[in-house]
Amino acid sequence: MRRFAIALLLLSGIAAGVTATLWGAALAGVAHTSVIGSDAMRPAFLTGDLVISTPVATDGLRAGDVISLPTEGAPQLVTERVLEIVRLPDGQWSILARTDAGPGIAAEHIVGAQVWEPTLRVPVVGGAARAVLEPRLGLPLLSAFALLVVAALLWGAPRARSTRAA
Repeated sequence: MRRFAIALLLLSGIAAGVTATLWGAALAGVAHTSVIGSDAMRPAFLTGDLVISTPVATDGLRAGDVISLPTEGAPQLVTERVLEIVRLPDGQWSILARTDAGPGIAAEHIVGAQVWEPTLRVPVVGGAARAVLEPRLGLPLLSAFALLVVAALLWGAPRARSTRAA
């Protein structure tokens, strides 16, 4: 039982390390993570995919590129395909973009010198990460984690047999 608890704690530690690294990258402005919430960008991105985006220069974008942009009222970036890009007189950029699914309505975004570009897609993980953050699942998982720590600490390591010299 102790080995099982230690193995699960090790996996949890690795997951926590990856999470802390991504969180630090977001705070440093080097990367941003988001979870694809619908199949609107199918087949490139599917619901539940974790997408890690990095900043790219807006002047290097072309029609057809996929970018992730902040949207009013949404805590995460929204991933869309560039339809048209125009430099404005004030130095900003007007990007006309839409999701891939169907003949959706294109939205205009006014952006500065950089936007986010999806650089890494991790299938399914985003859905699991989002689910773990829900209190109805996160609290029981936190309780199970605490029990694993207790199990690893209370159950002693296997004792070596002592041999006495006769």
